Amino acid sequence: MPHAIHPEAVPEGFVPATHGGPYAKGLGPFWVKRGDQRVSVGLRLQHTHCNSAGGAHGGFVATLADLGLIHAASVMRERDGLPRHHLTTVTLTVDYVAPAKEGCWLEVEAEVSRLGRNLCFTEGAVLADGRRVARVSAVIAVLGPRA
Repeated sequence: MPHAIHPEAVPEGFVPATHGGPYAKGLGPFWVKRGDQRVSVGLRLQHTHCNSAGGAHGGFVATLADLGLIHAASVMRERDGLPRHHLTTVTLTVDYVAPAKEGCWLEVEAEVSRLGRNLCFTEGAVLADGRRVARVSAVIAVLGPRA
């Protein structure tokens, strides 16, 4: 069970995430921040997210990247007045550049480089306390309408 996060441990501008399926909810709690062109999804890195060296597990970094990039596509589609659709990841690229230590604020800052009818192209960075730890990108497919 993930630890509760005290609001003072969350950087300014982030609000609790209200989206996500059971898998994401079990890893959180996640926090989101929406800007004009960028969307961020983050959390305080807990022990359960870490490897034996005390850093973020690479699979968790990839999961956070996937969640953030797909959320950015959803937010930008909504901003452009497009209908709500199910989205799924077609490809995800993660280039790891540095470790993220337990206790840091870990976030993916994402933007959409191209928003198409059937595909969305997203890119961003995973940041640990503001320091880049991974470069990420994804192609997101637009599936059927959401209920």
